[in-house]
Amino acid sequence: MNGHGLIPFQQETFMKHFFLLLCLFCQLAHAEPRYHLVRIVATGSNRYSSEDVARASGLTVNTQVTMDDLQNAASRLGTCGVFSTVQFLYKPVAGTRDGVEANFQVKDAEKFLPAAFENIIWLSDQDLQQQLHQSLPLYAGLVPLSGTMADDISAALTKLLTAKGLPSQVSYMVYADFGRPPSAYKFKVENAGLNVAEVRVSGAARMAPDLITKSLSRVPGTEYLRSEMMRMVQLSLEPIYRDHGFLKFKIVEIKSQLKPGGGVMLEAVVEEGTQYRLAGFSWSGNTLIPSDELSKHITLKVGDPVDDSKLTHDLSETRKLFLKFGHERALIFPQPNFTADSDTVSYVFTVKEGELYHMGRLEIESRDADLARKLTESWKLAAGAPYDNTYLKQFLVQALPLAHGHQKDWVIFEQVDDAQKSVNVRLQLKSD
Repeated sequence: MNGHGLIPFQQETFMKHFFLLLCLFCQLAHAEPRYHLVRIVATGSNRYSSEDVARASGLTVNTQVTMDDLQNAASRLGTCGVFSTVQFLYKPVAGTRDGVEANFQVKDAEKFLPAAFENIIWLSDQDLQQQLHQSLPLYAGLVPLSGTMADDISAALTKLLTAKGLPSQVSYMVYADFGRPPSAYKFKVENAGLNVAEVRVSGAARMAPDLITKSLSRVPGTEYLRSEMMRMVQLSLEPIYRDHGFLKFKIVEIKSQLKPGGGVMLEAVVEEGTQYRLAGFSWSGNTLIPSDELSKHITLKVGDPVDDSKLTHDLSETRKLFLKFGHERALIFPQPNFTADSDTVSYVFTVKEGELYHMGRLEIESRDADLARKLTESWKLAAGAPYDNTYLKQFLVQALPLAHGHQKDWVIFEQVDDAQKSVNVRLQLKSD
């Protein structure tokens, strides 16, 4: 019994060993050849160094690689988006038994946008760029419009901020001003809890401090976002400077830092420039209205500091004079001429009178059909005649006795039809 019992045991052991050897043989038979990676060469890029491309490939010199490793490296380079094409080949290296050179031939992509970091205030710009480049060798301040680079930056930021114990929920968007092409990738840390606590201005020597303080009063307490801060500070400071003649005022830089007690302190570095006084002005392009008549509507006086808001208002009111002649889209452009080595500026007000618009449809609405008919018959500006916007006021004065009301009882609609070059008028009597 014992003898007979040993035979099955030996057979079972033999079969197990035979099966393991068979599996190992099959693996070896199908194993992909491995090579010793001697060097990595990258050519074709004018934007990135060969060393950065090699690092971005994920391969390491003096390690064993397979063809799949090389293919995966090429795919990694291709999917990030910085290259439009990526090709690779491997070459045997003379003097080695299984040494190879990995050679990547790339072509740079064309469309990139700058990366903007809205509220990563815990690192200086230089440190942030260096650490991102260390994590992402093909990041150098620009992000391709396609590929995974934006996601890679977001992931690298999350890892970096997490390691420092900072808020690390990162989002990004492709930013574009309304009606314009994209201009930047904006990266933002969500729920960062950063608000502006204080705003200081350096370089302001000629503007009253109380005016500066008042103009910036709405900035403290707002969420800190770098691009928004630049916009808010510019919209706050630029008007008061331009209204006092500082026509070349500019904000050089917005600096930001965390305050010890919490919140963000902003410092706006400004260049006030020269305070310009009006030397005079002239007109060009006007054929319908004499220059002397137009000049009567400019209230800015020669010798006074140029008040930009007042000048803009005066030109807006002057433009309305052309509406009497049917030129609904007339425009006036102020062109400044700064006197060299002087604090004076003269203007040429260039008039673009535009096309002539005509009277279009007339609709007068009233519950009293007979009144509406009488009012329509009393309207004297015929369809197709040059549209005179002053006639409407004259008509309302004449129509008041018929309507037994006041001008405030009318709802007035003037609809400018640019395609037909006409103006349609609709009058609605509210009081009946």
